[in-house]
Amino acid sequence: MDSDTGPGMQARKKLKAMHRIQEAALDLFEAHGFDQVAMEAVAAAADVSPRTVYRYFGTKEMLVIWDEGDEQPPSPLTAYFGGDDPLGALRNVLTAAVAAMGEDDLRQAKRRLSLVYASPAVEAAFILHAYEKSRGIAAALAADEDRFETQVFVHAFVGALVGAMRHWWRSGFAGPPFAFIDRALTLLEHGFAPAGR
Repeated sequence: MDSDTGPGMQARKKLKAMHRIQEAALDLFEAHGFDQVAMEAVAAAADVSPRTVYRYFGTKEMLVIWDEGDEQPPSPLTAYFGGDDPLGALRNVLTAAVAAMGEDDLRQAKRRLSLVYASPAVEAAFILHAYEKSRGIAAALAADEDRFETQVFVHAFVGALVGAMRHWWRSGFAGPPFAFIDRALTLLEHGFAPAGR
């Protein structure tokens, strides 16, 4: 099979197109507000058909929420949950992932989070998306995806990341994002003190 038309090339072309569409969407949402922009306007700005936007993203909310990890179900993090020290392994991989982020990656993360929390509809979709990610990871980890310990741990971990990113946004993106992720993981490791302590 010709390398220019094989699955690897097709996947790269799709990712490139999705990034271009998302960038056009974020520009429009920032300029006009999420609720005021139609999917057709995003398609026109990205020079693709509306059908392509719907096929790649499904909903307008996903234009904000989507990242490359969504192309690797259930999650690139799944492999790190199964060892003797899953939180340690997850901390290490997240430290490396955040350290590898360039300025453009950080800028994009800030743009997306700002839009998530500017719109109740996008925030609700973001939380539902995180829940679906949790379910997918739990199902991949255990033959019985309803296993209590697996479900609670995975949902707590994903919820901690969501909470950490919300506080990073609320801080005005003060400091590196991993400082907030690390605090959240520490709480999972050592527990929560009652308010006021």
